[in-house]
Amino acid sequence: MQLRALFEIDSRERTALLLAFVYFFGLLTSYYMLRSVREAMGVRIGPEYYNWLYTGTFFCMLLAQPIYGALVSRFARRIFVPVVYVFFLLCILAFLAIWQVPEWRDGMALVFYIWLSVANLFTVSVFWSYMTDVFDEHQAKQVFGFIAAGGSAGGLTGAALTMLLADTIDIDGVLVFSFVFLALSCACAIALGKHARAASARADAQSMDALIGGSSFAAFRLIVQQIPLRWLGLLMILSGIGGGILYLQQGYAVRALFADDALRAAYFARIDLLTNLLALFLEIFLARWLFLRLGTARLMTLMPLLLMFGLVGLAIIPTALVIGLFQVLSRGVRFAFGEPAMASCYTTLDREIRYKGKGFIDTFMYRLSDVLTQWSIKGLGLLGLGTSGIFIVGAVMAGITAWVGFIVGRQHENRILALGAKRE
Repeated sequence: MQLRALFEIDSRERTALLLAFVYFFGLLTSYYMLRSVREAMGVRIGPEYYNWLYTGTFFCMLLAQPIYGALVSRFARRIFVPVVYVFFLLCILAFLAIWQVPEWRDGMALVFYIWLSVANLFTVSVFWSYMTDVFDEHQAKQVFGFIAAGGSAGGLTGAALTMLLADTIDIDGVLVFSFVFLALSCACAIALGKHARAASARADAQSMDALIGGSSFAAFRLIVQQIPLRWLGLLMILSGIGGGILYLQQGYAVRALFADDALRAAYFARIDLLTNLLALFLEIFLARWLFLRLGTARLMTLMPLLLMFGLVGLAIIPTALVIGLFQVLSRGVRFAFGEPAMASCYTTLDREIRYKGKGFIDTFMYRLSDVLTQWSIKGLGLLGLGTSGIFIVGAVMAGITAWVGFIVGRQHENRILALGAKRE
């Protein structure tokens, strides 16, 4: 169990670990309070326009990448990490101000949808880059499951608060609550910096606050030059296909079931609540055990294989209820095992890759996957392929994803062996 593991580690690590837990808790509580609103706005715009929404998000990611690269290159971690969160805090205040002007609210839907799609990926990517910079490859197996549980607890809290307060507060109240939790996350990120060096088992822990340097556009170069990043980038693109298919079909189902934005938001909040409840259970009781017993390579095949079998089932029974239940199952497993396992692969790579390369893959490549998926579905639909056929295509791609995930995990395990031999 993750809770037992917490008391088995050194007291210096424990302080950093608890700060990381609260850091991720605040981050995802803030996000999930806004996510249901975003999903309802997306359904209002129309699932048939998701391809355009993702395309807009993708180009925003393309513009943001060099800016983030410049921050990482020119400032130490203790500065650029808080700057990212302060920027998004200011954005929430800007949306709060816009919401006070009724005639601006309709135009807010599109901007808000794209902004939150960008903000979530950047804030979570920076968080996991920070974790891979603090904890080494051996610590990751011990603590990443517990840290991920902080995010699931935050997702659970954010979804529950949205459901409980939906009838008593408007969107401005949701924005205020979200601001408070993101501010908590920012404070923990700053506090963690004071304990990171003592908690880390890395040989280069003393240089944690050193400038990373390099170019603002280094991420584009790294993805071409570094073989591990090529495979990680390919894995990210493939990983988004099955989820993108589920997301689109869920949008159509929700629009058919509910005519009111509030009912749609409540539905998405329930899905988020169940997803994070499942993920939290898995992270507390299974994540650490599976990390240690299965290893990274086999663990990284778990989610895509589950997705493959689930999509085959949906091709046979493509109902709204089954889609919703499988969304909960697949995302819960991804949050509990898939994301921590993939993040751990960066612990054996250098600092520039941990921040710039990982940030590029988690944001740009992730949204590239969304764009390719949504436009491909659009094209397959024009060619006459129905919903069941699209689910079968997704199942085939999920099988390929499992194979690539195993390769990426095996590369990471080989790097661990090489590092161990070098230290000896």
